[in-house]
Amino acid sequence: MDTRKKFIIAGILMSPLVITGCSDSNSDRASNDSTPPDTSISSGPDSPTSATNATFTFDSTESGATFECAINDGSYAVCTSPIDYTGLAIGNHTFSVRATDAAGNTDPTPAEYNWSLNSGYSLNVTGGLGGANGGSGGDGNNVSLYKAAGTGNVEVLASGAADASFTIISPDANLGNNPLDITTDITVDIFAEDADEPAAGTPYLIEDKGRLFVSDGNTVLGDEDPVTGISVASDVTLTLGLNYTTYARISFDNDVFNSGVVTTVDIDELHRGGLRIYPASYVGQAESRIDTAGTLDSQNGGDVLISADYSVYNHGAINTSGANSVDDDAATGGYVELYADYLVQNTGDIDSSGGDAPNGDAGRGGNIDLASDFGNMYNSGNLVNRGGNGQFGGNGGRINLYAVGDMLNSGDINAQGGIGGADDGGNGASIEMYASGRKLVNSGGILAMGGNTTDADSDAGDGGELYVYAEYGPIDRDAPAGGLFVSGNIDLSGGDAVATGYGDGGTAGSVDVQVYGSNYPSEVGLAFLGYTDIDTTGGDANFGGSAGNVLIFNDSVQANAGVSVPSGNVTNEADVTARGGSVVADAETIPADGGSGGDFRLETEDKYGYIDPQLEIATNKGNIDVSGGNGLESMMSDINRSGSIWLWGYNGVTNTGNITANGGADLGTDGDDTGYGGYANDIEMYTELGQASNSGSITNNGGAGEYRGGRSDGFKLYGTTVNNSGVISSNGGNADASLEGSIGGSGGWVEFFSPGGVAGVTHSGSVSHTAGTGESTNDGGAFIRGGMCVSGDCRPQ
Repeated sequence: MDTRKKFIIAGILMSPLVITGCSDSNSDRASNDSTPPDTSISSGPDSPTSATNATFTFDSTESGATFECAINDGSYAVCTSPIDYTGLAIGNHTFSVRATDAAGNTDPTPAEYNWSLNSGYSLNVTGGLGGANGGSGGDGNNVSLYKAAGTGNVEVLASGAADASFTIISPDANLGNNPLDITTDITVDIFAEDADEPAAGTPYLIEDKGRLFVSDGNTVLGDEDPVTGISVASDVTLTLGLNYTTYARISFDNDVFNSGVVTTVDIDELHRGGLRIYPASYVGQAESRIDTAGTLDSQNGGDVLISADYSVYNHGAINTSGANSVDDDAATGGYVELYADYLVQNTGDIDSSGGDAPNGDAGRGGNIDLASDFGNMYNSGNLVNRGGNGQFGGNGGRINLYAVGDMLNSGDINAQGGIGGADDGGNGASIEMYASGRKLVNSGGILAMGGNTTDADSDAGDGGELYVYAEYGPIDRDAPAGGLFVSGNIDLSGGDAVATGYGDGGTAGSVDVQVYGSNYPSEVGLAFLGYTDIDTTGGDANFGGSAGNVLIFNDSVQANAGVSVPSGNVTNEADVTARGGSVVADAETIPADGGSGGDFRLETEDKYGYIDPQLEIATNKGNIDVSGGNGLESMMSDINRSGSIWLWGYNGVTNTGNITANGGADLGTDGDDTGYGGYANDIEMYTELGQASNSGSITNNGGAGEYRGGRSDGFKLYGTTVNNSGVISSNGGNADASLEGSIGGSGGWVEFFSPGGVAGVTHSGSVSHTAGTGESTNDGGAFIRGGMCVSGDCRPQ
């Protein structure tokens, strides 16, 4: 083989230059090297992410290699590690890089990195819209993220994603010493105890007996050894009769291996038969199906219970949904439970939804439980348990995931209520996840919205609750690092009523997330990853709904010796909207109040932070709006008030987000003694031992009202040292100065406090605290810096 190289100089093909009498070992090695390098990518962005920039680092198996990079469908170009890309669009992206060594060999299989860019996950617990003709907007509900376990952080981050992936297992089954293989379609019939047995080789069940037999043909029923395990071949249907009147129940000493379809006969026209299987373990292949869904008009789905002594590996679909109805009420979905003493692994889609009824009441969803008593629970299947659509919307059915071990869920979960066409919308149902293992991770979307109504006189449905609890396991002192991690869109909002009608909007469901226990490891965290929006706003209507509160709290915990110790840090990067709902412009019933804004709390515990100055720091980077909703001829200033803001970090508090906590305005113009603007609740940022720093714009103005402007409760920034570079607005709301008896709202008190006095306060921003206009005015508030009065009447109020 000729290893000499040709060289191209200035575009001219030259013959090889041959030099004799000397040797260059590096050149020899290069000319003899025909092995291409292998390229690897060391780091890249999270997936999914909301960040529009991406940085990659990469390397090669050969030193001195050069690199070419490409992104998406672009051409390769020379690059070096690290490389940055900016201004990326929402969608899926691919980064590729290939190395070329000194001998000119290029990696034929470039390294690739795939990731997705989205606008960020949202957490929506908003109240539904109500009607303008006397209807109320639904209330938003609360979001609570609470941890009392170790020094890990509690975080709501705009980037990152929870990883709930797992290795899919589909083991071979052990069918025992008396197995039954189902290789052709068959219906297993039921026999009374005193009946003659069927022909030899026929599988059968006995009334009120939970074992499966295969006839030996001796005419004596049930004298055979029971079947120890069963397999159903691909494309084969096993139909079971009902040995317990309304359901088929079979126990096996060994396993069930399903590659086909397992189903039941009907109880009657309105009820499908249920199924209860009690094996040692259950293995359902990807092509398998368990189907007890209603098939006749208005027929309810049958329940399905698989209760295994050891493990459940289900990778096929399970359908227990209720049937639709053309002219009558629709049917209810059947209950589904996958239970095992040890591992439960489900990748199949499960549907127990209620049926639709265009001319009747819709069906409600059944319930879905996935539970492991002493082991882990892994799910990537979509769990659907929604209420049907109908004249009256069906309620969703609850969904529970339970593990005394780790829990990983990447499947989407849907328990929303159905739409009501001539009556109320259906309610969303509760969704609960509980684990006491090392970690609980969810990356699936969660939906439990209330159903809308399209009838002008009816109310919309309420959203369902979400409970996510991690207990005991994550706070076991001998356990490795773990915690509770969540990604995916969450929507528990209330349904909407007809905008021009009389109905009320639905109340949203709440979010309650907790990590707790009694011991004290250091690596237990609680994180919502990739979230850019949290919304607890009340619905607009003739009367505005109130917003829900947002609490992000890292509490103290007792160490193993029984001594209380500090918690970790708290961080929020999501934009939080907790506005009260407003009175709509065409409201029929006057006077009408807007809803109050929700409170926002970002806190560490307040007793033990002195033990470790690196812990218990509170940081907010998101924009926060907790303003009250607008009213119309309201006569109270505390109805459409704003929410309050409280940021507390024992060893430091930092805010870079813009915060708005304005009282709701009143839009009345009748020239009477109505029209009260809502008051602006206080905004406070405190730290015991660290620096209190604010660079965000703080707006805390009372709402305008024709007759009375709302007051401002002001802004306080307290710390060992204080640094403010933000613009602070704490003004009273205006009233109509031409209206007799009108009063402007009082301005707020703005106070920066440090034990070191003025020397401990750095202030480069601006502060305003004026009283609102009116025929008369209230106090204009004050600005106090380091114990010194800067402006206003600073005498104690």
